[in-house]
Amino acid sequence: MAERRRVTIKDVARETGLAVSTVSNALAGKPLVRPETREQVVEAARRLGYRASLVARSLRAQRSYAIGVLIEDVANPSAAAFVRGVEDLVDRAGCTLLLANTDGDVDRQVAAMQVLLDRGVDGLVMISQHLADERIREMLAGGIPTVLVQRRDPELDFDYVGADNSDGIREALRYVKGLGHHRIGYLTGPLVSSSARERLRTFRDGVAELGLDASEELVCHGRYSLDAGLEAAGYFSGMRQRPTCIFASNDMSAIGLIQGLGERGLDVPADVSIVGLDDIELARIKAIDLTTIRLEKREIGAEAARLLLRRVDRPDAPARTVILPTRLIVRGTTSPCATR
Repeated sequence: MAERRRVTIKDVARETGLAVSTVSNALAGKPLVRPETREQVVEAARRLGYRASLVARSLRAQRSYAIGVLIEDVANPSAAAFVRGVEDLVDRAGCTLLLANTDGDVDRQVAAMQVLLDRGVDGLVMISQHLADERIREMLAGGIPTVLVQRRDPELDFDYVGADNSDGIREALRYVKGLGHHRIGYLTGPLVSSSARERLRTFRDGVAELGLDASEELVCHGRYSLDAGLEAAGYFSGMRQRPTCIFASNDMSAIGLIQGLGERGLDVPADVSIVGLDDIELARIKAIDLTTIRLEKREIGAEAARLLLRRVDRPDAPARTVILPTRLIVRGTTSPCATR
């Protein structure tokens, strides 16, 4: 059987009856081509199975058409939603996504960033990554287009996308106060994260504003993980006067809390109400049914990609900050306080 010949841009031009230059401009998305012409070209290219040569395209534009995305923990369900949002926009722009998992480790992050930079990526989306290390700052100072997500540094003038932690936590505090809860525990995220610090600060401010118990013992320092929730369950259940409600700074640690409290004979929500933060897919499962503060993670990822593509095209544009809203999702892990 004869070997199938690769379809070229000339074949697309012949199929449409258009000049090769017109077809090239249409496939590159240039505005000088009329929308109906572009649609005709794209349809013909799809029908013929034409795939543009990435190498040729990269050489012409002096770009790699690859975007590097760094995530903290590939096992965290939130990471997938952020990455899907980035991918939505990057794919539409004809770019490839290169993903690196850093496990929250500075040295792994430095190595991953170096690999991505060596690959010549057009830019970086850094989701919950370390920023203070001098090696990281040196790489960022090289001018690579970068968007920070969910973690920022006031000394770094980069585009940033995050969630409105303040509104969501305050809404949740008002809700549980209405259920009669006065003594509320809080399990933090890693305080190297600006978002984790912002969430803790908002929780403390909200507790003070609402006249709730502000005892410092009600704050347990942890991480964004199931194990952190399991450990915190031992801490809170061992208190002489345990909280009647506990806020966790993400859903995985909230699920760990539910499991750990259950292992100690405490029922959620009859004995202790639990509030998470994220609204991951698992939170909706009936066996968990977690009351949580929803972050629009996919939208955050998409906005980060949008800002990065803008930054690649306009490297000198002023840095932008985009904050997306959060909202409370009430499910089955909260109920009126038994000691009301």
